[in-house]
Amino acid sequence: MRRLFSILLSAFLLIGIAPAVNAAGEALNADRASTEFTASALTPCSENARFQERASSASTAKDIARFERYSKASCGDDGLPHLIIGATIEPFGALANRHHEGDILIPAHIFIYIAGIIGWSGREYLRASKQLKNPAENEIFIDFALARQCLIKGAAWPFEANKQGRNGDLREKDENISLNGPR
Repeated sequence: MRRLFSILLSAFLLIGIAPAVNAAGEALNADRASTEFTASALTPCSENARFQERASSASTAKDIARFERYSKASCGDDGLPHLIIGATIEPFGALANRHHEGDILIPAHIFIYIAGIIGWSGREYLRASKQLKNPAENEIFIDFALARQCLIKGAAWPFEANKQGRNGDLREKDENISLNGPR
């Protein structure tokens, strides 16, 4: 069961999808107003007066190209483009609605992966420095050769975390954790 859970968790984190719950069904809430999000306040940027006013002040070719790209988006009353990402109803609905993956999905996964590399590398450095003769000194004065090795190992942190989670090495044993105060 633990192996199945770790595989499913890894798969959902890797793919970036999770089933969304939709409680706005007609049978459940027939007496209540709809809770669906509508973008009725948004208009195409190419038709928005404030956006056109901002676009007319563009002077460089780069700015003009940027405003031409944004003219395909939806703008609010402020004349600024807004991003709308609808929630998926079924677990694999995100695969069908793929036109916003570059806005949030890909950068979020890159951020989580890089943050994981940093965290895992630091964890590996501390674990490796404990095995040396003076671990407290290695926490103050960084051993760059050891840090480089740990950083290279950190690139495979999702697989290492999965492997250590299955082996029981990911977390410290309860008897090794000190408790402060009465329990």
